[in-house]
Amino acid sequence: MNPVTVTRVRFPALDGYSLGGFLHVGPDPSPHHAVVFATGGGIRAEVYRHFLSYLASHDMAVLAFDYRGIGESRPASLRGFVAGFEDWAEYDAGGAIAWMAARYPAACLTGMGHSIGALMIGGSDDATRLTQLVFICPHTGYHGDHKLALRVGVTLCWRVLGPPLRRLLGYFPASTFGFGENLPSGVALQWAARSQPRLVIGLHTRDDAREQHILSLVREIRKPALVISAVDDPWATEPGVRRVLQLYRNLLIVRRIVSARLDNKRPIGHSGYFRRSQRNTEWPVALRFIEDGALKNRKVPIL
Repeated sequence: MNPVTVTRVRFPALDGYSLGGFLHVGPDPSPHHAVVFATGGGIRAEVYRHFLSYLASHDMAVLAFDYRGIGESRPASLRGFVAGFEDWAEYDAGGAIAWMAARYPAACLTGMGHSIGALMIGGSDDATRLTQLVFICPHTGYHGDHKLALRVGVTLCWRVLGPPLRRLLGYFPASTFGFGENLPSGVALQWAARSQPRLVIGLHTRDDAREQHILSLVREIRKPALVISAVDDPWATEPGVRRVLQLYRNLLIVRRIVSARLDNKRPIGHSGYFRRSQRNTEWPVALRFIEDGALKNRKVPIL
């Protein structure tokens, strides 16, 4: 493996909003592969640093960015800050793809998403620049797909405590409940509304045309995709994973389902894939998929 340099970077979203993130690179200034990593909702990009540096150490350039309102892309105050899932997908993920495509024009560009990042990475016109996709523990945020104990907690936080807290604070204090970073009110409102199976992106703007455009982009993507899930994941259960794949109806899919407690110590769950204990077992699977070009143009069975 090669040494890796990690640099804080800033670049514009497609609407001009300034986004921040981390660029992981090896010594090769012109890598054959580049990766754009879309985080889970409310999870800072730096959380994934060990996994992303692992990829970069194999001669890849890897960008992990924070959506507007989160981490490196957070304003001085979230009170009244306007942002929704449609902004995260169309403008933020789209801007990250465009920036990496311009920086590494000769590289094969892979889109990678964890959790709801799997939806964000495909929701812009620039997603057509991607040659392949990798989804890790993907889900749509629909409460009914979560395991029962989590479902109760999510419903309490989003639908009971969420509205008065949003009105009082001007944002949703997700960190108080162990749900990652604090969230813009628009994003929290949309997440609370995921009590029905139908995916509605544009609640914040109520722009039906924009919503339909984003969903049509997701439906039309025809790329090889590696989809990794864990059997003990309370967020991205098998119904939740399949719901994502129903939206991405034209993907050429490779499935990998990771058994619980693969490291013989702790459950994999929703984020255990990114623990360094997976370096020699699970991380090489994603690496090989990216390097090999993902068996393009045909579906293959579950690994």
